[in-house]
Amino acid sequence: MEFIVSVGKIEDINLYYEVGATVLIFCDEFHGTRAPGKLNHQELVQAFQKTHDLGLKVAVYMNRIYTDKELVKAEEYFEFLKENQVEFIYYNDPAIYMIAESYDMVERLVYEPDTLMTNSRDMQFVLDQGIHHCVLSTEITLDEMKEICKNVQGKTEAILFGYLNMSYSKRHLIQNYCDELGITNTCVDKMDCVLIESTREGKMPIMEDAQGTHIFTDYVLDAFDEMEVLKEVGIHAIRLDGIFLPSEVVADACKAFMMIDLGMPSDQVRKKFEEKYKSIPFNKGYMYQKTNLVK
Repeated sequence: MEFIVSVGKIEDINLYYEVGATVLIFCDEFHGTRAPGKLNHQELVQAFQKTHDLGLKVAVYMNRIYTDKELVKAEEYFEFLKENQVEFIYYNDPAIYMIAESYDMVERLVYEPDTLMTNSRDMQFVLDQGIHHCVLSTEITLDEMKEICKNVQGKTEAILFGYLNMSYSKRHLIQNYCDELGITNTCVDKMDCVLIESTREGKMPIMEDAQGTHIFTDYVLDAFDEMEVLKEVGIHAIRLDGIFLPSEVVADACKAFMMIDLGMPSDQVRKKFEEKYKSIPFNKGYMYQKTNLVK
């Protein structure tokens, strides 16, 4: 099973290597979004080389929604990724699949349409196109995840740790709000802004970048106990998303998953982890409650 971690800084590569990560995901300044950090091309080359030298696999986010004018940049990026032997490309725009075909790189694609991968027929259709694997929606229950894994022929991935992407708009909603009030927008490309709804007490991380506005859950998913269940039904990979979290927290979480994978009781590992990080709002998310039942 692959242990995948999203990385924001080159300095964190060794840290994640030491705790057992097998795949590291990086993000550039144009093609990716919703990542712990973004690297320029020179930094990406350095990160790719360092990751490969450690014997780990490299992945990148290409989760932008592209316009026609932007597809030329996507093609140029594919050339860059092929040259640097990147193993996996996370995408959600079908245009990326078509470009990957022209570069003979379809088998490196990972389809991640955020909340949309909710049934086995959708997943099987995409897997049958020859891509490497698909990512399950984070807004379905554990039982629904199990059913999908059982019913598809192909590889699946589940995000089991981190803040979860809840809403995305290409509109710059914070900027529009600030313009209406006549105040300065201080949230552009920042990781410390939160949204508090009138009907909730939790603080939802919100960020605005060139690609739009992104809103995340007010909790951190820690599905340590659920990894064992998904492993039994053939899950191919689990991911730890490091956005908004200190790298040492993500590293400790990865180490915890590794310990469980090696046979340690998940409840003991989880309790010890949660005790260490009491200030973080951990939650099981939608694992045991359908989204339509969450207020």
